[in-house]
Amino acid sequence: MKPVLEKLSGQIGNLPTLPQVVEQVMTLIENPDTTSAQLADVISTDQALMTKVLKVVNSAYYGMPRRIATLRQATVILGFNTVKNLVLSASIFDSFGSGQGDVVFDRVKFWEHSVAVGTAAKILAQRIRLGEPEELFVAGLLHDVGKVVIDDYLHEEFVDILRTVRDKKCRILEAERDVLGIGHPQVGQMLAEKWNLPDTLTQAIAYHHEPKVAGNAHKKFVAIVHLADAIARLENLGFGGDSLTPVIDPESWSLLGIPELELGELILKIKEEFKKASVFLSLV
Repeated sequence: MKPVLEKLSGQIGNLPTLPQVVEQVMTLIENPDTTSAQLADVISTDQALMTKVLKVVNSAYYGMPRRIATLRQATVILGFNTVKNLVLSASIFDSFGSGQGDVVFDRVKFWEHSVAVGTAAKILAQRIRLGEPEELFVAGLLHDVGKVVIDDYLHEEFVDILRTVRDKKCRILEAERDVLGIGHPQVGQMLAEKWNLPDTLTQAIAYHHEPKVAGNAHKKFVAIVHLADAIARLENLGFGGDSLTPVIDPESWSLLGIPELELGELILKIKEEFKKASVFLSLV
């Protein structure tokens, strides 16, 4: 495994950096004196990004009663954090959207799964009134980003991983550890740290398969992403790399305090919201 790990370590420096405009947006959000005009002006310097943000803002996902024509309107109506999360989401698709261009790994189905997990995480967060639901959406969208990093930067090994999944009928995380000696959560964590993402997002990426390991301050946040991932898999919303029944951490469900009788209703709501969230797939 050592040569593979050395190769992976050597590739970390080659991982894409966040676009400058996204870094500026994240910095502005931290400043309480930032105005909607300043935020809009920064995003407007990237015309492609501005177009994508307005496309999502005016989709059924947000269901605005009238069309929002400018970014300044969007920041006033939706709030700074929502616009920041939209900018970050669009950048993710720009960085990792299309993949290698072969048929080994269906990147469209992968993003369907990621959007479904984001949607489920948002609904669960709304249900228990935890934090900013849109931030949970981004956490769900990013939870498996380590898989596309492996595909893009260690493609031959990723092909071996998928072959191992097929031949051994195992989970993709197990196959990653067999081939690389490391799994996609840790690879994704490397990217999150390079991008200086908030701790909540970094922990969700790193520990969505092991929510017990997450720091106490972020346990509910990570538990939501863990359960959202399980729901998306159980309902066959997209494809994350293997078809095995997900292992659900019972403590995570208990931590959220949602009665099991509500699960069916929540899943229906998640599926309905997932249809609206399909606009994000058009950004790939």
